[in-house]
Amino acid sequence: MTLLLRKTRAQARIEGLDPTIWDEEDYAIVDETKIGRIYQQRIHGELKWVWCLQTNPAPPLNRGVADTLDEAKAAFAKRYQEIRRGK
Repeated sequence: MTLLLRKTRAQARIEGLDPTIWDEEDYAIVDETKIGRIYQQRIHGELKWVWCLQTNPAPPLNRGVADTLDEAKAAFAKRYQEIRRGK
């Protein structure tokens, strides 16, 4: 499975949306279509990486928080594989 991490601004342009509303540290995750998002957010005073699945259905657990972008990508990929296997 190969997932593509693309700046959300670039993905917005592809989708015909306004790219200027997205922050620089905001990414779309694309398989055959857009399936999720990873973005940086300040939580309790610390910058964290939030990941979320945006597939239908996206049963719980469909989002999480990580300390680094690499941890967020790994957690997203793991959960996405579980959903594809029906877990």
